[in-house]
Order: sequence, then C-alpha cells, then structure tokens
Amino acid sequence: MSELTAEQLARRWIELYNDGTPDSYGSDRFLELYAEDVDWREMPSARYPEGRSGDLAFARAAVTANQGALRNRRVQLHEVLADGDCAAMRYAWEATVAADGLPWPRGAVYRAELAAFFIVTNGKIVRAHDYSNELPPA
Repeated sequence: MSELTAEQLARRWIELYNDGTPDSYGSDRFLELYAEDVDWREMPSARYPEGRSGDLAFARAAVTANQGALRNRRVQLHEVLADGDCAAMRYAWEATVAADGLPWPRGAVYRAELAAFFIVTNGKIVRAHDYSNELPPA
C-alpha cells in the first residue's frame, strides 16, 4: 500500500479520532499516524496554560490522562488545506466533562475551535502543532 498524503493523513486523523462512544473518551488509535519522534505541541489553553509538548509517548500519555476526565470526544472537520508534505486543518472539538476539578462543571460540554498543522515524512506525521480557541461550556 502506498503512503498517505498529508491531506489523506489529516482526514484519516479525523476519522480515527472520532472512534469513541458517549460513555468513553475514545481510543488512542489516531496516534498510529504519528512518527515515534513526532514534535507534538499543544499551544497554551485554559486547561493547560503553559501548553504541552513532547514525542509520541508523551501524546499517548496525554490521551490516557483524559480518559477519566472527559467522555464522548468528537471533532467536526471544517476544512483541510494541503501542499506537498504539509497540511493544515480547522475543526470543532468537544467532549463532555466527566470529573470534578476541571475549569468546567461535570456534565458540561467543553468545546473549542482548533487549527492543526502537520508535516508528514514517510507517511507519518513528524510535526503536529495545535492552536485552540476554547468556547464557553454548553
């Protein structure tokens, strides 16, 4: 099978990310699209004021950490722009708060509009930088 293009990887990321159920946060299957040494960065947000960054192991740990705090994670793609080995996508993200101690009350729907930028090498995402604009809870 041939390697996926940057645009195909972005669209596949959306598909794999949305694999959860209303009673779960969702799996880490989307991380199979990342290289082991990916430069993964999440810019500062209300939940992570300092932002977060690391490699694939760090990203996997971040997903695991959200398992108990959030559920029913889902995204809706607005658009993908791609050129060669680079892709940018804009999407809406939301999840239901399932634990106390977060900036939003249990049961609220935490929402954000995001822009993600990928660089792809050898069919894997080697750089992923996410920028979010968090919205008031629903």
